[in-house]
Amino acid sequence: MNNMTRRDIIIKWIAYLIALGLAAVVNFYVLGPLPIPLPLMLPVLAVAGGTLEGPRFGALYGILCGAVQSGLGNQNAGCIAALALFGWAAGLTTQYALRRDVWGHLICSLAALVLWDGWAVGIRYLRHVAPLEILLRVAVPELLCSLAFILPVYWAGRFCCIHYGRIYHE
Repeated sequence: MNNMTRRDIIIKWIAYLIALGLAAVVNFYVLGPLPIPLPLMLPVLAVAGGTLEGPRFGALYGILCGAVQSGLGNQNAGCIAALALFGWAAGLTTQYALRRDVWGHLICSLAALVLWDGWAVGIRYLRHVAPLEILLRVAVPELLCSLAFILPVYWAGRFCCIHYGRIYHE
């Protein structure tokens, strides 16, 4: 049973919002100017919310992550829906099929990143923006760079989950 008070839940959300702010700053303002592919930290953070807190929290947190990604990443509002879906799906997957731990997060994050980059490549290929080889030369390094941040992003979410109590209880 969930014994969290309204105050506890507010503090938990503030902790997750701080994690979102820090991830956004690192992603777009620290790593963005570097000559490396821009990692996809916010989709991974949405997955972490779902993995750690459940599907409802993951969907809401995914909306927030998507709004920040849309604003700072120069992307359309469709990424809000995508990140909400990633958080929700990760919550459901770790509730029913995988463990609600780092391994569940790794698997769900890898799936989300492959879907994200697969969609980006597919839609650009169908619109004849560039040849598939060129699109993959951009997407594969982005995917590999994003993989390097799966665990640090998970640890940020896990810190919020462990130190401020889990909202979702099985």
